[in-house]
Amino acid sequence: MRILSAIYSTGDETEREIYLDEVTPSLYERELKGKLHCVTKGCPARISFSSGRKSHFKTWRFDEHSIDCIFHFDRIPISLGTNTTQIISVEIPFNRRQNALREAFILMNLTDEEKGAIQKKRTSSGNQKPRAITTNTKKSASSMQMVLFDGDLYEDELVHRRKNISKRYVDEITETDIGEIRLIMGKVKSIKKVEEVAEIVVEYNNEIITVVFEEAFIAERLNNSYLNKFWSIERLLSRGNQVLFTGIGDVRKNSRTNRLELVVYIGSDFKVNNIDMSRLAVQFAQEDL
Repeated sequence: MRILSAIYSTGDETEREIYLDEVTPSLYERELKGKLHCVTKGCPARISFSSGRKSHFKTWRFDEHSIDCIFHFDRIPISLGTNTTQIISVEIPFNRRQNALREAFILMNLTDEEKGAIQKKRTSSGNQKPRAITTNTKKSASSMQMVLFDGDLYEDELVHRRKNISKRYVDEITETDIGEIRLIMGKVKSIKKVEEVAEIVVEYNNEIITVVFEEAFIAERLNNSYLNKFWSIERLLSRGNQVLFTGIGDVRKNSRTNRLELVVYIGSDFKVNNIDMSRLAVQFAQEDL
């Protein structure tokens, strides 16, 4: 997700949120450098400013966002030749997440024969040897950072790594998926409103996972149009038809209940019957006019 603002802190308990259009290269170098921090409460990551082809904020080199921060990303080691391993920062772009959700919905509606044909095709193409990502120039580990911002690529050096979104039906989730970002597929079994958000129980082949929306979801400004809209899923479910769920988030096991949970951080990262929930709420509101 693209970083649009940062917290400016001078260390004397004085801080304010500063936006991208307020920052110039000279102001950053003169006053802000080293004093910008992630806007997510409790996240330790610092933020830097780049005035390249398109001015943007990015995560300070090698800093880590907290696991529950919406800007959290994975650092992936890749080989660059000459026995050198680099660490790059990769975030899944918005368009790829949306495409993955759409593909998952299509997959859920395929017949067994159609699924078998797709699997056969994938197996055949998987036998082809992938081309390695290499470069002949030796680099130090501190020389590169790459971040994908909703389809835009900002980087210190041009090296690209594709990060796949692994899809799982609820009954396919294993221990190896816990702590990882996954696209989960299933059927909505029930929904319980929790103040501005809700808990959604999703099942498939008698296995269940609870989809939760926590404080980070509520605090994110981009999610304002999703708060207090979960009634729309209740209404859709009350009509008695099958409601399919597709959603991207962190898979975890609740230590208190020992049940699987999917933590969703962005409203656009989940859909019901391939419909964005905010759009679903608008549709129902128009029906009530």
